[in-house]
Amino acid sequence: MESETMKLYILILFVIFPSLLWANPQHSEIERVKPELVLNSVKQNHYVCPMHSHIVKTHPGKCPICGMDLVLIEDNADTQDDQVTVSVSGQMQQSMALTSAKVMRSTLWRYIETFGEINYDENGIYHIHPRASGWIENLQVKTLGEEVKKGQLLYEIYSPDLVVAQDDYISMFQNHQQVADQLKQRGRTRLKLLGMTDKLIDQLETRKQSFFQVPYYAPYDAIVTELSIGEGMFVKPESRIMTLSNLERVWVLADVFEHQMDWVRTGKWAEFDLPAIGVYGAEGQVEYIYPALDEKTRTLKVRLALDNSNHQFKPAMIANVRIYGGPKEEVLNIPVEALIRTEKQNRVIVKVSDTSFRAVEVAIGMITQGRAEVISGLNEGEIVVTSGQFLIDSEANIRSAILKMTTPVNTAHQH
Repeated sequence: MESETMKLYILILFVIFPSLLWANPQHSEIERVKPELVLNSVKQNHYVCPMHSHIVKTHPGKCPICGMDLVLIEDNADTQDDQVTVSVSGQMQQSMALTSAKVMRSTLWRYIETFGEINYDENGIYHIHPRASGWIENLQVKTLGEEVKKGQLLYEIYSPDLVVAQDDYISMFQNHQQVADQLKQRGRTRLKLLGMTDKLIDQLETRKQSFFQVPYYAPYDAIVTELSIGEGMFVKPESRIMTLSNLERVWVLADVFEHQMDWVRTGKWAEFDLPAIGVYGAEGQVEYIYPALDEKTRTLKVRLALDNSNHQFKPAMIANVRIYGGPKEEVLNIPVEALIRTEKQNRVIVKVSDTSFRAVEVAIGMITQGRAEVISGLNEGEIVVTSGQFLIDSEANIRSAILKMTTPVNTAHQH
């Protein structure tokens, strides 16, 4: 009897009770929630602050930063290949003054427009130092900036060393004795190294009497750009008496930016404009490219030579310089104003249809004459927005951020 009762308990516990529990799952203490129920939930609206796009709420309210009313974001943006397409009606495009241009292939010229400063040609600068210590007499040049002609007397100098050297030379010709050519040449060389000219030495041989005041003349037509002496001053060989600068040829030192360095080559032609004196389109050539950049301006100095036989170009004048670096043919390019430049990337707004726009990242090459070379990101014939694109780009950024925040993340485990 007891054994039969035990069998009945076992039957109820292990067979009947579990079958009843399986047939009525609503009485189970554990219920499984399917993921599809979450993903199929009611879609919520989103509200964003007009001033702070990172403030996004699922209900109306005010921005906690600036206090402005949150604005409802209308769901009029499509996503395609992780890119947000923004719809803008035709009336809104007119209000935004939206303009566009086609992506095209054309020839871009390596064209540099910069400024240059006129300077003296350093090859024509002549520093005058006395070859012997003495006193300046009969100074003819007394004004800085004075123009002197070749052969014009500059000053005379009394130097005991010069007088001694002349006396030694004259002594060789006393009593009409024959002087060896080698000895005579050494004497002439000594006087020339002390600053006397061949003409003056010939006069010395003829008169047989030393010059107590030795004259010095201008070597060529020039401008006195430095004057460091006065009448009667005592000078030494290390003293710079004056500096003469030739104006027959001048230099133009132009600044070229770092990204334009490869466009410049020696021998390239350039044009100059000097509106101050009514000169336009004067031509010159790139003569020298300096080896180092300026640390402060990050520019490279380029030297151009300019003929100045009529002395119309004055040092320190500022010139408008145009350097032509040659063409780059069949280049995909867009207007520069279509670019949206940021710290990390360059973007443009592409017109997908009459009312649809999309932000696209592009790689840019050379930029010249208002056009930008496109290396990647666009195709020929596409239309890019050239005015009003910043508003569309801001809208696309906001929608892209919200899309990332609201897209469900698949956390299901796969075994």
